Amino acid sequence: MTNSTELSSLCILSYPGAQLSAVYGLMDMFNAANQSSARKINAIILNKEQLSTDEQANFAAIILPPSLDSDHPDASPQLLEWLKAQHASGAILCSICVGAVVLAETGILNNRPATTHWAITEEFAKRYPQVLLNTDKLIVDEGDVITAGGVMAWTDLGLRLIDRFAGHATMLEVSRRFLIDPSGREQKHYRTFYPKLTHGDEAVLKTQHWLQSEFKYKLAVPDMVEKSGLTGRTFLRRFEAATGHTPNTYLQLLRVTSARQQLEQTKRSFNEIAWDVGYEDPTAFRKVFQKTMGLSPGDYRRRFGQLNKTS
Repeated sequence: MTNSTELSSLCILSYPGAQLSAVYGLMDMFNAANQSSARKINAIILNKEQLSTDEQANFAAIILPPSLDSDHPDASPQLLEWLKAQHASGAILCSICVGAVVLAETGILNNRPATTHWAITEEFAKRYPQVLLNTDKLIVDEGDVITAGGVMAWTDLGLRLIDRFAGHATMLEVSRRFLIDPSGREQKHYRTFYPKLTHGDEAVLKTQHWLQSEFKYKLAVPDMVEKSGLTGRTFLRRFEAATGHTPNTYLQLLRVTSARQQLEQTKRSFNEIAWDVGYEDPTAFRKVFQKTMGLSPGDYRRRFGQLNKTS
């Protein structure tokens, strides 16, 4: 009688500052998967001092966990070379949150889509312009490289790897056991708009301050141009350079942010909220809200409404 057990070796790199709840939480998830599947996951934890002694081991997947200490985890030349060698030998390279910084340092993410924590989008994009960054996504699975977004996205990555190495039924069982929603989530559901105010452009900053207090009224780009004191073309160019958004997109983000707060904290109808934030047509604003947040207003309220949780 033959042994039909399949074994996949996974490595979690515990570098200095790595989030230990992610490191050991992933181990717990993989151990739980092993209890109900003939396809076993042999997961181990390595620190960078152990890389030289394990350099001949070939892993099915290598995971770079998130860090709570730094947005730029230490990526030593030895670690980068080891990761590139493992990838060349067939390992799937995985990152969570700022772990993507280490992957980007290898060059393997160049000209490929990837995600990281939405809060470091601008800094990451400047530092690694060749990466096709999309921080709306919680998971970007490229087959041989998987990047996950926020600090807690290790649960989503864990389910993705269990699905791949232990099977879909096992993944669903683990998700129920750990109370993790296996359905598709996106970082855009959680992304918060924080206007850039330290860019040094006084005319644009003056307009931003005015928009912050006036966005609930009927406004258009000519009104912003007039407030800035600039010519139309100059205003458009400088506003986008300073804020990272076109004036219309910036105005929409202010209105969506206010709408989110009202959906979370009040029981007002969406029509009332749309009128309150400056939209005469609630249907049009509903489309803007869904495109921005990736959820309909009703779904957003059901997921994040504080009154729903206390009632």
